[in-house]
Amino acid sequence: MLVLSRRKALACSPLLVTLFALSACISPGQPPAPPLPALEKAAPFTSADADFVQKLNDMDLTHIALANIAKTHAARNDIALLSTTIVKELTENHDTLTKLATTHTLTLPAKPSAQSQKVIDQLQHLHGSAFDRSYTRYFMTSTTKMKSVLEAQITTSKNTDLVKLATDTKTKLTTYQSEIK
Repeated sequence: MLVLSRRKALACSPLLVTLFALSACISPGQPPAPPLPALEKAAPFTSADADFVQKLNDMDLTHIALANIAKTHAARNDIALLSTTIVKELTENHDTLTKLATTHTLTLPAKPSAQSQKVIDQLQHLHGSAFDRSYTRYFMTSTTKMKSVLEAQITTSKNTDLVKLATDTKTKLTTYQSEIK
């Protein structure tokens, strides 16, 4: 039996030596690992990105306000029904835009521009077919202009979040235009 235990001892000795060597590497005197660097804040938008965000914000706020008016002022049932969708989707769009702007240290106005507010005030006084004509005309004109701004943003921006938002918005506006015609 002694011969067998000597063999076991000899076979285990390299293992024991390795364990002792490794235990020396883990001593309580080792300094702790350095802390991770703080997360960097998102870089601010380029001036073109900031300009785009301002324009999209104004468009969202204006079309949300006009769609809310259309719910009660439109004579055409399709415009009244579509207005609910426009309010829902553009509100989600605006919320996404606000989050993006906030992470990039940009504060967006909570109200439409003075020029847009003037249009809102004018359409608020119209009802029935007069509202439908004015709303349709304004909607088609403003969304056509905005689609060119969206296209420019899609092709030139390096900010992937803004490109995705611009692409999604362009798709929504195209859908709205086809339904309002």
